[in-house]
Amino acid sequence: MMLGRVLAVCVGVATALRSPTMRTPTRGTVKMASADPYASISTTLSLVEEKQLLSKVAKLGVLTKLERAGLRLRDVEPLLVWAEDNGLVGAIGELNDDLLPLLPGLVSVAPLALPLLGAAVTVPAVAFFGLSAASLGGAYAVTSIPDDSIQSVALQTFLAIPLATLFPVLFAGLGVVSGKLNA
Repeated sequence: MMLGRVLAVCVGVATALRSPTMRTPTRGTVKMASADPYASISTTLSLVEEKQLLSKVAKLGVLTKLERAGLRLRDVEPLLVWAEDNGLVGAIGELNDDLLPLLPGLVSVAPLALPLLGAAVTVPAVAFFGLSAASLGGAYAVTSIPDDSIQSVALQTFLAIPLATLFPVLFAGLGVVSGKLNA
């Protein structure tokens, strides 16, 4: 039954990401699609089948853990309706040509990420909030590197931007989700 739900969500996403037939840029010339969306979806679904991704999700019990925590796929339906009402599905449709070629690569990496996802579901929220604070502390520590060369400034920029922006938001978001799932 769970496997059927996951397959239904995959088909729904594939349907939502279908490419518009033709778009015309503002200059009046017709722009041809850079990638065949149906080929990308076909390749993605073939990789899902080849790597037995849905079986691995079932074996790891990710959906069971989420369901025990009170999150069901039907709980996501209002979010999808909200996204449609606010035009997010249409905006994603406009990005089809750019996003669809990335799907096979993401599916290829997914089996490696599934154990991490299964483990992340059981991590307490406090750990994620601690990582968020540690990331901000790391960004502050990076600023103590002397600015005496271009390499030092490049290193500061390379390290400080993700430590001060991306990682705190990511870990705080994971903390909120983990707190809701483990509550």
